[in-house]
Amino acid sequence: MKGLLRRLRGIIGTGLTWCVAWGGLFTVAGLVGVGNFVAGLAMTGAFLGLVGGSAFAVILSIAERRHSLADLSLWRVALWGAVGGALMALVFGGGNLFLDFVAFMAFSGAVSSAGTVAVAKRADARLIEGGDESALGLEVDEVQRPVLRGELE
Repeated sequence: MKGLLRRLRGIIGTGLTWCVAWGGLFTVAGLVGVGNFVAGLAMTGAFLGLVGGSAFAVILSIAERRHSLADLSLWRVALWGAVGGALMALVFGGGNLFLDFVAFMAFSGAVSSAGTVAVAKRADARLIEGGDESALGLEVDEVQRPVLRGELE
């Protein structure tokens, strides 16, 4: 049960991360291009990011279950992301498919998946090396209190 909850947390976390990133990307695209539909594009991007990130996490956990994080190739992960992005464009694009939309979604999926795994590898390496200075490394074995002048240690 603990493994299932850990996997679910990873899927939700990846989906939410992509939700924020893609929402921002679509917002910028709306500001640069269309201009009138910025809020709609931001919500669409956030939804596609949530679905895409969650789907990527599920596919990666199934397809690469025998590999550790260190064994994953960024190129192979980017390929998974590109295929997933293109499939998402096919599913959500309906009958009006434009090649540039499919290419944009494939590129976004590739970059997002490679970036996600690269950040995860870096965080994993920092945890292994013990160089974690972030708030995640709050586990302390014993409390150290400051030594006052005149006290013996």
